Amino acid sequence: MDNPLPSTIQEAEALVLALYQPAPPETIARIQDTLHRMQRAPSGWWIARDLLSHADDKVKFFGALTLIVKLNTESSSLSSGDASELRQNLVGWFVKSLDDGSGAMVIRKLSSALVTFFLCFPTQWEFCIRHLCCSLSEGSALPQERVDGSIDMSSVLETLHSRKLQAALWFSGSLVDEAAKIEMNSAKHMGLYETLTRNVPDALALMSHGFSRQVPVNSTSYDTQKDSITCLQSWIWFSQRMSTHSDELIGSLRALIQPTIASLAEDELYEPAVELLSDILSNYSGFLTEDHYESLFSLFETQWSRERYQRLVEGDFDFDSVQFGQLMIALGDSKVEALIHGVDGRSSRFLGYLRGLLSARGYPVSDDKIFVPALEFWSTYVETLTDSIYSEDEESKTWVPTATSHVLEVISTVWQRIAYPPPSVIASWDSAERAGFGDARKDVADLLQSTFTVTGPSLVSTFGNLTLQSVSSNSWSNLEAAAFCLGSLADCVTGDPRCDETLSALFSSPLFNLLQTSSDSIPGRTRQTCISLIEKYADYFERETQSLPSALNLLFSVLADPVLAGPAARSIQRLCFSSRTILASEVSAFLSQYQTIATQSQLDCLACERIMGAIAAVIQAVQDGNSKFEHLEALLSFVQHDARKSVQLLSLPRLPPDATSDSLDIHRCSTLTEPSELPLHIALKALRCLISIGKGFQVPGDVPCDLEKEKDFSSINHDSRLDQLQSGILSLIAQLQSSFPQSGEVAESICNIFRTGFSEYEAGPFVFPPRLVCDYLIQQTSQTPRIGLFVSTACSLLSSLRNIKRGEVDETRAKLLGWVIGLLQQLPEPDNDTELAQNGIEFTNRLTSREPAVLFHSEYLPLAEFFFMYALRVLDGREPLPKAAAADFWATFMTLKPTDQGVRETIDHAITQLGPLLARSIVRNIGGNASRSELDRLSEPLKKMVNHHAKARIWLEQALYDSSFPGQQLSDDEKALFVWKIINLRGSRGTNQVVRDFWLAARGSKFAYAS
Repeated sequence: MDNPLPSTIQEAEALVLALYQPAPPETIARIQDTLHRMQRAPSGWWIARDLLSHADDKVKFFGALTLIVKLNTESSSLSSGDASELRQNLVGWFVKSLDDGSGAMVIRKLSSALVTFFLCFPTQWEFCIRHLCCSLSEGSALPQERVDGSIDMSSVLETLHSRKLQAALWFSGSLVDEAAKIEMNSAKHMGLYETLTRNVPDALALMSHGFSRQVPVNSTSYDTQKDSITCLQSWIWFSQRMSTHSDELIGSLRALIQPTIASLAEDELYEPAVELLSDILSNYSGFLTEDHYESLFSLFETQWSRERYQRLVEGDFDFDSVQFGQLMIALGDSKVEALIHGVDGRSSRFLGYLRGLLSARGYPVSDDKIFVPALEFWSTYVETLTDSIYSEDEESKTWVPTATSHVLEVISTVWQRIAYPPPSVIASWDSAERAGFGDARKDVADLLQSTFTVTGPSLVSTFGNLTLQSVSSNSWSNLEAAAFCLGSLADCVTGDPRCDETLSALFSSPLFNLLQTSSDSIPGRTRQTCISLIEKYADYFERETQSLPSALNLLFSVLADPVLAGPAARSIQRLCFSSRTILASEVSAFLSQYQTIATQSQLDCLACERIMGAIAAVIQAVQDGNSKFEHLEALLSFVQHDARKSVQLLSLPRLPPDATSDSLDIHRCSTLTEPSELPLHIALKALRCLISIGKGFQVPGDVPCDLEKEKDFSSINHDSRLDQLQSGILSLIAQLQSSFPQSGEVAESICNIFRTGFSEYEAGPFVFPPRLVCDYLIQQTSQTPRIGLFVSTACSLLSSLRNIKRGEVDETRAKLLGWVIGLLQQLPEPDNDTELAQNGIEFTNRLTSREPAVLFHSEYLPLAEFFFMYALRVLDGREPLPKAAAADFWATFMTLKPTDQGVRETIDHAITQLGPLLARSIVRNIGGNASRSELDRLSEPLKKMVNHHAKARIWLEQALYDSSFPGQQLSDDEKALFVWKIINLRGSRGTNQVVRDFWLAARGSKFAYAS
């Protein structure tokens, strides 16, 4: 039950004061609720009036707040006379509060109430600023008719003491802040802008007087000037919002920019002035005139500017100091094109200052707060420079050498700034500082890539030389930074041999030997960055093969280092994939290297997968068939060893008490956390290595293949080594699946092994005959974990049945269809396994679109009948992914036009039976049962039905009047209009919008459907 509202002003005052007293949350909530209801009650007007007469500022504040609430909710009920009386009262309270010593919070809230009144009744208070200032001067609310254009505002303002002038500025700024939030072109606010513009001369006079107001002797208060700058900021942003019809306003406001620039040199005014100018330069630079820019550039030539600049670059990163740097950057951003084209001394000096910001003392981000903003300016500079170079005539580019020299000097500065500090310093940073430093390095990399467009290969040479210099001087921090910068340019020179001389000098230098032999003295991060250069410049090693052996030797040598093993393995894989033909003769050496690694259990699983995939790629390039299979057998022996180990560990009754240490001896992997998971972990490693080997054996995309050549798997000699290899792989897969029958990860890995061969056109160890894959798949039951993935694999298998004998294709399709629909029949409900439901429908859809006859074969008609009803149930369901698959199936089914006459007649008969059912399902969905995100997908079968079947109109009309249609509130006319629109659109794109509109109307959203 609600608490009773206050019946007297004393009760209201007590309730307001109680809000500020310590009390339990439920008591505060009760008080707030009572006060909110009081504000909205009819008595709120007189309560607000009396509260404003109270001595306590908190009570007066609430009185002003109540007036704002009443104006916002009940202003339309006030007569013209009531509004005039309220205006005079508000002005009177405002004046009185300034005279009786009320606090700033009361004055500001009354100012907000006055602004609210103006926005509600602009014609009742056309010269609001003038009227308010005259009333403040008089000390009471003047009748509005006494305030006219003959009054000299300058004389009035001279009579106001600082506090009253400050209050008038608050009102003026708040006036346009709130007005800017209003849609001026709406009927409700028509004429508001014109009324506001009538106040512009008074607002300018008020701000000008505030700027020129003399600070009293022995006073350090610049409050009036501060508020003048803040007020100016509000008017400027208002002018920007109204820029389409505010040229006169903008011209008037510009006159106050020079006093704002002059205010920068005054410590008390610096903060609001620098904020306003930075804001204008960043977001409204067109507001400033060339004279303003001239004044700003001149400012940065003064002694005041030099002193502030020096403090900033020497490590003063207090807020005001950083603001100074940001003002410089904002000025540079707004005039970046002029600075690029400028070859005069002042432009060069200013760019030198901006470049100097990149050298401020301290580490970027953690200490140096100006580095990143300055870096962003130089990125803008380089991008603009690039655009200018490529968009202007050659004859006019005399400025390019000077502009480019500025960029190169920046590059010479920033690369050392991103060198990592000592580990002790990094350890003292918090996570945000570490992330920020990493982002700054990425920003430098982006800057270098942009700069390459201007300088070309010489930039790569620069960092190649810096890397070599750092190697010779054992400057590890600089070596890491230079190598990082060099690596960031790799994408710029992919396939470009112009940098090969620089890269050859680097990769034939002592760098590789140093990285192999000085693992203790060179920091891990430096080694990691240098080693990553090999992967980044992999295409260089394809062209300059003499450097390839030393690169691979280095990579293999660091695999024992846990920090470097992952990146090194990835680099090995990249090099072997891209240079497999060159490395084919060294395959025995690769296998020997891996044998050593595997024996010592040096690598974690991911690194092993990458290395085995790399070796597989090299084996794939071996030309001699017997040699290729010998090497593959050797590689697969490692996988078989892991498979046997996993099964052996699984057979143990339990892991020994010291399993943790034993498991580390048996197998090292960073992702292994529980010793009890070791058997499954090793099994998954074996399967994932098979995936990686399968991918390595895929024929590279640049190798030509005969797309018309028939793959006759039945003709392969069953005693061949290829057949033995495939049988061994399938046996291994089957053994691991039977050993870990409940593992979804094992199931997923097996499916991925099969997929590695589906895209291949040539026979190979992972290109299994379709009948073998089919036989393996159809052995899986509804109890198999992730059975839906096996169905998805069957779907991919369908797409790979190309260029093989027709009889084998038909047999495979038929077996898979029976298996898939059999699995769906075993599902109690589609929602029980949405993955199976979705992939089962997608399989049938793909099969039907390729070979409709299979589904309508007499042997499979019972299965087809079940599937049709199943697909309709799913379409009526709630699960989004199966439902989308069902919508796609029905869209396909509605357009089937097989060439075989008998099959076509069967399909036409089926559509005659299914069309009305499908129409009901679609209409139920778009009639309110579907979610909004499903409507576009559901529109597809509707469009196909309308476009391909003459009876679509009858089916839709029957569905709309069926008792199962959810939008029963729709009238017959609305239903008829919907059908008329859908039929006339004949499946065009506009159908989607009609469906969305109909769904909204059926949902009861008050949507005006008939248009």
